[in-house]
Amino acid sequence: MQTTRVMGEEYEPYVEQLGDKLIYSLPVESGFVSFYFEFDIHQTDVDVLLSDHYRRAVLEVTAHTLLQRSTLKGHKRFTQNDFDNLIATTLHASQEHLSAFISQINREHNISIEHYVNDIVNTRITKG
Repeated sequence: MQTTRVMGEEYEPYVEQLGDKLIYSLPVESGFVSFYFEFDIHQTDVDVLLSDHYRRAVLEVTAHTLLQRSTLKGHKRFTQNDFDNLIATTLHASQEHLSAFISQINREHNISIEHYVNDIVNTRITKG
């Protein structure tokens, strides 16, 4: 069965459709090792990804951060259920809940999600 790319270009996260199934794919670099993750996603999620640059970027950065951490020895493996919860928070939660989640990730991972999100959003807006 042939896949059709629904979203994403080059090295960024992307969504492909395979029959009735939608798959979110994300490459993750961790030092000199590259990983590749795939998760099932729903059309309602893809609709948000295509219409909201900010939430799409938040998903990309937080997913990359959490997946990268999960590749380290002694850390919990990131599952489809974890991804579903991440989707619920980043794409469908209230702005207040999303902001609290971003602050939590910033603290726990010593990162500034907003910096990366702003870069991604600005790049997408510039590309048109």
